[in-house]
Amino acid sequence: MIQMMIIPAFAALGSIMVLTILIKLLFHAHDLILFPVALALGLFYTAFVEQRSKLVEGALAAGIYALSAYGLYMIVRKLLVLYRHSKEGPYQ
Repeated sequence: MIQMMIIPAFAALGSIMVLTILIKLLFHAHDLILFPVALALGLFYTAFVEQRSKLVEGALAAGIYALSAYGLYMIVRKLLVLYRHSKEGPYQ
């Protein structure tokens, strides 16, 4: 049962994050716009792919997917900036 719930969650998180990054790169979107974009992608994913019959559960899952994808995107972005400027930081 757990495996049946984890696999769609990883698929949703990965697809929402990749699509958010593609939208950021293709349309040069500002960071303030990325969270609503991730939320819209999460709603789209849960409405059309995952939970088509349960509206409230799908909206909750979409919010969780959007928050985790946006947070993961920001963490990766911050780590890349720290890696690029590693010689300038306090840990030389």
